[in-house]
Amino acid sequence: MGVEVHDPRWLAAVPGAELVVGLGDVGECAAAGHRVTVLIDLVPDTVARVRDLAAAAVGEGARKVRVRPHGVDRVDLVYVAVELNRVAEDDAVEVQFDVTSAALLRADPAAFVRVDPLVVKADGTVVPICAGLERYALGTLGSLDELTRDWDPEPVRDLCRIALGRALADTGPLVSWYEHLTRTAADLRVGC
Repeated sequence: MGVEVHDPRWLAAVPGAELVVGLGDVGECAAAGHRVTVLIDLVPDTVARVRDLAAAAVGEGARKVRVRPHGVDRVDLVYVAVELNRVAEDDAVEVQFDVTSAALLRADPAAFVRVDPLVVKADGTVVPICAGLERYALGTLGSLDELTRDWDPEPVRDLCRIALGRALADTGPLVSWYEHLTRTAADLRVGC
């Protein structure tokens, strides 16, 4: 099971985890010798600048660029996918765009009913899949083995099934899966 941490202090507690930081922390973390993934939140205001933001992060030492959309329309998702492909080619860097194709959702829905990766937030809270699913938190990091041993992942799989149904109703070519998950989790919380 993959694990990402959002603060370098948790790397010792979770060997082999991926360090994911915001743009402002890339240089410091890279200078400390960490392999850094930069997380860029893609919102309508950053669509036109995503290529420049990614290039700046690579210049600061990021070895991977990850872009997570929030509230971006379908046309902008396609535009950003093209731009990120250019970043990968121009900067020879790994790029992860947190979208999936609607066709893949339809072809292999079981692949989206899962509970990984685990995410260790900066405060040590461990949540499944992505930030925004705090309702499904395993707890606070002390021992990851203890947290996963006592955790029931079935409510997360249920959330994934509900979000999948909603995402399949989305008619665009690209789907922001994590955004569907967090929005569905928020809707379920309100409905309780």
